[in-house]
Amino acid sequence: MTLRPPHIVDVKRDLVGQIRGYVVSRNSQLTVVREFDGFAPGGFVALPTSMVVDLTINEPWTGMIASEGHIELAAILPWFATVNLRAALASIREREVNVKIECENCPDAGESGFHIGRIIEMHDSSLDFVFFDSTGRWFASPYSIPYTSITQLVVDDPYVTTFSRYAGPCPVASQDRG
Repeated sequence: MTLRPPHIVDVKRDLVGQIRGYVVSRNSQLTVVREFDGFAPGGFVALPTSMVVDLTINEPWTGMIASEGHIELAAILPWFATVNLRAALASIREREVNVKIECENCPDAGESGFHIGRIIEMHDSSLDFVFFDSTGRWFASPYSIPYTSITQLVVDDPYVTTFSRYAGPCPVASQDRG
């Protein structure tokens, strides 16, 4: 069985909920899926490969998504690094774009919930993140998120992209990369 696009795949995780979409990149460290929310294309979801329990081709959804004209999305690779989670985070930070970081309830999570905002600085065991709330107001200072708590990243998602336009610019500058 081939799991390469243009097959829509159900990605079962060891957490509640699954992801449905095109697997556009996968290695021993990171799996990246072009997600679909119903019939509408979503963004890229990047998650540690170790969290993937099963990948199953979903033939009915493959046919429906192709009929809706979205098959070309299977060939579009993510613009961020896909070697591992930290490389993905670093390239997202470098580009200074907003991202949704999910920290679902897992055993070693020092954090739980999801945050939309900007990566400000990366450290050995955590990153500094400035996020905005459900009313679009940015928090004034960075918040530390341990890498071990991150269960997935969502990039180029219509919800994040649209909401970001109305939240305005991030109030905290990224730290000097030098």
